[in-house]
Amino acid sequence: MSIIDSYDESRPLISPESFYTPGNIAKKCIVTFSCKVLENIFENYECQKEAHVGTANGDVPVYSLIQEGEKILFYMSPVGSAVAGAMMDEISCVTGVRHFVVFGSCGSLNQEATAGKIIVPTESYRDEGFSYHFAKASDYIQMENSAKLAVILEKSGIAYVTGRNWTTDAIYRETERNVARRKADGCISVEMESAGLQALCNHRDLELYTFFFASDLVDGSTWQNVNLGTEEEKKEQINCFEIALKIVSEITFVEA
Repeated sequence: MSIIDSYDESRPLISPESFYTPGNIAKKCIVTFSCKVLENIFENYECQKEAHVGTANGDVPVYSLIQEGEKILFYMSPVGSAVAGAMMDEISCVTGVRHFVVFGSCGSLNQEATAGKIIVPTESYRDEGFSYHFAKASDYIQMENSAKLAVILEKSGIAYVTGRNWTTDAIYRETERNVARRKADGCISVEMESAGLQALCNHRDLELYTFFFASDLVDGSTWQNVNLGTEEEKKEQINCFEIALKIVSEITFVEA
């Protein structure tokens, strides 16, 4: 049996419920990977701590804000498919969240297609390990809510592009040949979480809405930093949080 054939439908020996009491705080949650976004939310919204999950590195708090009379949760996730996925699983348990809106920066594999636009992945290449424990082996996983996201962005007048995406665990192994292979497949972006998060959400019957913006360029034989780590990127991250709030408010409309 190949190592990627790790998906097993037998009973897991431990689960989030082994450590946490299931809760019912809210149904929608926004996930950021940026501490700058978290700081901005605290400065501009009235927030309240609702719960937390624990890690060896310390607790990760879950906060809430009220939008149009509805309680919306948010938290800052660690980077990387396995840890982000395990944390999402646990937070769904302790809060009762069923809809996760996740955003962050990514690398562009096609500058012409992605420049100045929100990127909505339609499929993600599974170049990570986490997803193979939650879904049967395949090269790509379908991003289930990409069409719904496109409807929301279109309605809101937000420029976007849809296309295939590459999820990898190893940013320092985005080699020339692998980049060429993914570009040949039609991938326009590369990041570290979406394939794993989608597999988890499918397995747990959760809804994932994920989108990116390009902060570096992996398009050709060289790497180029566009705005990674700059004030411009910070502004993009904060703008994406506002877009995430729009998405949260429209989820019921799209799913009706």
